[in-house]
Amino acid sequence: MQYQLRLSDAGENHSCVLTLDEKTASQNAIDVVFDVIGSENINALVESNILPAGQVDDLKALQKYIFDQDEQGVLIKETAVFKGNGREINPDAPLKNACTMSERDGMKYYRLDLVVTDTALPSGAKTAQQAANSNPQDPASLMEDLARAMFLHQIAIGFAIDVTKDNAEIDDLIAWAEKEQHIEIDVKKAAYKLTERGKRVHDSYIEEAQNLIRKFDIYCDVDLDRTGTAHFDTGAGRDLRVAAFEMEGVDPFRARFLLGLNDGEWDKLSNWPELIRQESFYNEIFDPIERAASIEEIGEDKLATIIDQGKAKLRQ
Repeated sequence: MQYQLRLSDAGENHSCVLTLDEKTASQNAIDVVFDVIGSENINALVESNILPAGQVDDLKALQKYIFDQDEQGVLIKETAVFKGNGREINPDAPLKNACTMSERDGMKYYRLDLVVTDTALPSGAKTAQQAANSNPQDPASLMEDLARAMFLHQIAIGFAIDVTKDNAEIDDLIAWAEKEQHIEIDVKKAAYKLTERGKRVHDSYIEEAQNLIRKFDIYCDVDLDRTGTAHFDTGAGRDLRVAAFEMEGVDPFRARFLLGLNDGEWDKLSNWPELIRQESFYNEIFDPIERAASIEEIGEDKLATIIDQGKAKLRQ
């Protein structure tokens, strides 16, 4: 049975998906943290199909978030607290004990959403710092990343890219995906298909989107009364998701795009190869983000209070 470990920091600044076998998942949680998450040879994780190649930088950033070093070697920071699927993790119990059964496309597997929080930062200060430290990509770099996500998604849902024809509009994406070993040729169909590594990368996009839904959909309808109490899902509130994304250090543009992939928004878009390099395509998608209420408009303190109340409601 396959085990998928999705690791992220509390603010969703960085996340990655690690695919573990039964033997590794049977190790104590603390050993998996040191041996896999804390691995010094990240390239070996990629070569072993444990970590998608596109998530190397995220794992490196998470390692800095989790680990410290003294004269005796690497250690987990005292302020780093782990929660698996919303619960405390027993470091001396097998990691698989914290996993839950999931299913996708008829295939069953075990999953664990492992979130690490830096308790050295108070809640309000933490979100402000995350917002300040979140370094959104420049538009060209973001567009390239999203084009790659769209490319893999279209192949994943069965769009046939004929290998016998000229694909000039997406030749660079094909070259990138082949180099990263994300795609291969389906000889019978004369079209590209995802490799196992490509499937894991695509799965990581969907996992990221679904995690955003779980954490942030509560802020799509917020009604704040005069006492400062937030009421959710009343039908009379404001959509504060974009401000909540920014407050928690999540790039709202990337979030918007991944949510669209998850919802199948462009699954029937036959001319997507023509569009994914067009700035106007992204401008239309991101228009609601540009027009959404900002942290400044709502007020940072007020928004922090709303987010705290939203998290409390989710914990219930």
